Amino acid sequence: MISESGVDFQGEDRQLKVGKDVKVFWCKDGFYYQGEGVIVQLSRGEVAVRLQKRVAWSDDFRAGQLVRVPRVSDSRRWSARNCVRLPRRYALAS
Repeated sequence: MISESGVDFQGEDRQLKVGKDVKVFWCKDGFYYQGEGVIVQLSRGEVAVRLQKRVAWSDDFRAGQLVRVPRVSDSRRWSARNCVRLPRRYALAS
């Protein structure tokens, strides 16, 4: 699945591995959150991420807490606001 902006979500999903740093996006009680963490568990339809820092504007999500989100293969629960993404690597200007 490639988005209109050219993001290859399935390609990113194939690169997920336990121990990999990711950005995680999720929704709880009608609010959207995002944080940085490390993948601690992968299953066929879900990714478990341990947060590395406290999430801004939230007392509910602290460093060390586990967040579970669907993988792209779970088309009913997955969305760009409920997923993990690989960190972007920007090339330095020369």
